[in-house]
Amino acid sequence: MANTMDLLGALLKRGMTDSSASRIEHSLGDRGIGGAGGILEQQLGVSPAKAPVAAQAQAVQAQNESESGGLLDSLGGLGDMAKSFLGQGTQGKNLAAGGLGALVGAILGGGGKSAKGAIGGGALALLGSIAMQALRGGSQQKSQSGEIDSADKLAAGLREPENAQEEKQVQSIADLTVKAMINAAKADGHIDEDEMQKVVGELQEDGISQAERDYLMAEVRKPFSTDEIVRAAPNRQVAAQVYAASLLAIEVDTPEEKSYLRGLARDLNLDDRVVGQIHATLGVA
Repeated sequence: MANTMDLLGALLKRGMTDSSASRIEHSLGDRGIGGAGGILEQQLGVSPAKAPVAAQAQAVQAQNESESGGLLDSLGGLGDMAKSFLGQGTQGKNLAAGGLGALVGAILGGGGKSAKGAIGGGALALLGSIAMQALRGGSQQKSQSGEIDSADKLAAGLREPENAQEEKQVQSIADLTVKAMINAAKADGHIDEDEMQKVVGELQEDGISQAERDYLMAEVRKPFSTDEIVRAAPNRQVAAQVYAASLLAIEVDTPEEKSYLRGLARDLNLDDRVVGQIHATLGVA
């Protein structure tokens, strides 16, 4: 049986477009979810935007090549998250932060098969945080903390499932997110199956199973169907996550892709403010 949480993590780690990594890095900056007073600081106690992205990348790469943790020590929240992934920090006590650290470490130069479970959780937490901040008013309302509903935290990957029912719910959100990303890739009228086979081969290097490979290729071969994606989104939190994931899955450089995103936002009942904030967080015009 395919573990779509692992598959989601692998897709975000490898990236479905050339811009994926830079968009994720942008989302963790001061204009995204990583600034002071942002969702990550409010909910996880970390603020990744305390160091420039270039320095973050250099530090994570250096940490992977050396036992010295000196460089990461100066990076604030992102350094703590990346160190937890690398086994040297304490931030991993918060599993959502540990998962984000795994994802950040993987994208900026580290990560491997043994971390795939954590990366999957980090991928959901990243998308969930982007969506949550957009729904709560975006960067201009960072200072307004306020309580977040427990169900939204679960959907956003910001708290761990507490029972089998919640675990099933989280897996269903991961499943929907993967389907949305693949569907978005078909928005310009085609998806290159040979190219996807190459992507799948790269994902296998990260440890995805044969079941996950088969699941992904089955989704690639399915007919384009946005209605199925929209119907499966249970609430606005998940709807915004689905939109953010779809935006990460395509370059948005064709009229068809732009039209697809407009229609997806409309059908998911996401207003222009929320959509604009998600684009701004990911650095997409």
